[in-house]
Amino acid sequence: MSTAEEHLARRLAHDHGHLMGDDDWERTPADLRRDYRDLARATLAVVGGPTEAQQEAAALASEVRELQRQRDRYRDAWRSACYRATKARQDGAQQQGGGE
Repeated sequence: MSTAEEHLARRLAHDHGHLMGDDDWERTPADLRRDYRDLARATLAVVGGPTEAQQEAAALASEVRELQRQRDRYRDAWRSACYRATKARQDGAQQQGGGE
């Protein structure tokens, strides 16, 4: 499957209300993803695509999704580290205050 077909399949699923975000695609049942990929392939066959511009746009959209996933993972890791550090400081302060 081409990148343009994959991108169109995601867009169709989103437009039909099956996706709220990019992460939802991986959680969508395999048969539903397959149906949307088949629909995307048929749609592109009818319109004579994908064109080179559509392929480039789809490749960029794929890169953006990956960068957003990485950003979200780093943000979650940062928040978790900040929470653990704050908790450790609070626990340390309570131990110092309780030991006097």
